[in-house]
Amino acid sequence: MSETGTILIEGLEIYGYHGFFSEEERLGQRFTLDLALSTDIRASAISDALADTVDYGRVVAVVTQAFSRKRYKLLEAAARTVAHAVLSEFPAVARVRVTLRKPSPPIPATLAAVGISLDFRRED
Repeated sequence: MSETGTILIEGLEIYGYHGFFSEEERLGQRFTLDLALSTDIRASAISDALADTVDYGRVVAVVTQAFSRKRYKLLEAAARTVAHAVLSEFPAVARVRVTLRKPSPPIPATLAAVGISLDFRRED
């Protein structure tokens, strides 16, 4: 029997140097990530042991490293890299949804953020 659950990591703020414009690459800016990781939670729900689940702290470390490793012009490319890193490092994760927001985009408008949300499933 499978008991699928979703592990949520919301509002992870990482300073980065991503963007299309040279000012973004030079000055950097704050980015916000939300992650939803689908996994079978049966073992951890029964055992109440960290070893039986996906460690949030490790996920944050992997995501931060993947996001910061290189510079991206587009949010799509950065979000894809994050999703692939999660699926690569955590075999128990069957699906990952990455929402990546740029709270202060360099466009002349009043808005809360711009962003992208991507959904990746592990290949069977």
